[in-house]
Amino acid sequence: MTLARVAQHAHVSASTVSRYLRGQLKVNPETAGRIDAAVRDLGYEAPPAAAPAPAQATAPAESPVIALIVPDLVNPFFAELAEEIAATAAAGGISLVVGVTGRQSRREAGLSELVARTDAVDGMIYVGIHRRNPRLVKAISGGLPVVVLDEEIADTSHADAISVDNYGGAYQATAYLAQLGHRRIAHVAGPPELSTSRDRLRGFRDAMAHADLPVDEALVLHGPYTEQFGASTFPYLTGAAEPPTAVFAGSDIVAVGMLSAAELHGLRIPEDLSVVGCDGIRVGEWLRPKLTTLQQPVADLARSALDLVQARVENRAGERVTRVFPLHLVIRGSATAPGA
Repeated sequence: MTLARVAQHAHVSASTVSRYLRGQLKVNPETAGRIDAAVRDLGYEAPPAAAPAPAQATAPAESPVIALIVPDLVNPFFAELAEEIAATAAAGGISLVVGVTGRQSRREAGLSELVARTDAVDGMIYVGIHRRNPRLVKAISGGLPVVVLDEEIADTSHADAISVDNYGGAYQATAYLAQLGHRRIAHVAGPPELSTSRDRLRGFRDAMAHADLPVDEALVLHGPYTEQFGASTFPYLTGAAEPPTAVFAGSDIVAVGMLSAAELHGLRIPEDLSVVGCDGIRVGEWLRPKLTTLQQPVADLARSALDLVQARVENRAGERVTRVFPLHLVIRGSATAPGA
């Protein structure tokens, strides 16, 4: 009789059963009852290594294994975030495995299920790019310690969550452009269904309203967080009845695409078009001009996510935790006063 059969009978993951039997995971009474009943009904006998630990020994003796799920490693923001989490994990003696979904919802779901079903992984840090993932929700309900990082995922309100103040950052970036004297400001936003896109758009709109500037809906463009999307926006911006003099881009990689394609459309940055990005990726410092951006606190995000998921694995955490870090405007050379 295998642990997987017990997990299947109890409708939870194998890792949940294993951690519960070792005394490393506290589950709700209903889940505990199902696992106990499955063990009893199937006659499962836990091996010595999986026997219940003494009440005072709630942490596993071995180093935890944490899975990190990211959309891709092409976007420098995700690559830098994964690099920081890996370095922080190594410094803390935590083993890390990384899964890349390629921005595909099917792979997000498949990796979520794979992590939940294996006994080799103790917890997961999940960075998604799609609004919904029912298999992630099922894994969380089954007791897998999960920290949702960056993007809000539907129906995961009972899991720990870490994010940044996207609204405040977008407000700050847009207000800065208005203070420089820009009156026609465009917003190149991310996918409309994502929480980051919605919050940044809301911050953009409120900053425009507070500066008594109208929002031209023809200058609010939605698309993926990719360099290609940024480069493709110029026909819409330059073709407007009144072209903008500044753009707030909802992602640095989108801004990189804009800076790389501007010359093809006869525009100079920042002389003809000021650009402010969001993320603070390192490549922004290498561009000419250097990219003005909202800096993500990547080190704080990595450390906080690892601390939270490890606390859950070791059954040291209490109620659900949510943490929101601020974004900081880093002023460089890609934005200036109009006509400067």
